[in-house]
Amino acid sequence: MKIIFQTTAVVAFFFIMNACKTTSSVQKTPSDGITEKYWKLIEINGKTVEWDESAKQEAFIILKDEDNSVNGNGGCNTLTGSYELDRKTNRIKFTQMATSMMACFNMEIEEQLKQALSMADNYSLSDDGKYLSLNRARMAPLARFEVVYLR
Repeated sequence: MKIIFQTTAVVAFFFIMNACKTTSSVQKTPSDGITEKYWKLIEINGKTVEWDESAKQEAFIILKDEDNSVNGNGGCNTLTGSYELDRKTNRIKFTQMATSMMACFNMEIEEQLKQALSMADNYSLSDDGKYLSLNRARMAPLARFEVVYLR
């Protein structure tokens, strides 16, 4: 039991340190496009995301320019992987996605977010740059995010 706790503590420390590094490097002022921004999940499969006390934090993604990596959280577990982006055609593809594996009370939103990331093949950005939608073909958005600027 002690070994399981120590292993869990080490894994949790790694993810906490990685999350701190990720959020501290997010730009504090708006930039054009969808990268280098904290995108908070607000809608999944056409349903508004409502958080309860069982969620450890809000779900979000950050697309990093430097190495085309994506970091985030599904509400319980951290998300990491890579993305390919074509700004001219608004095409996007998420690859090599991985998550931590903590068990949480309600993981429905997290599972839907992982599925949306794997299915998305294009994106749209609202005219004011405040909302990002991940889409598949011409279907309704799989997931919608709102930009959050850090102060």
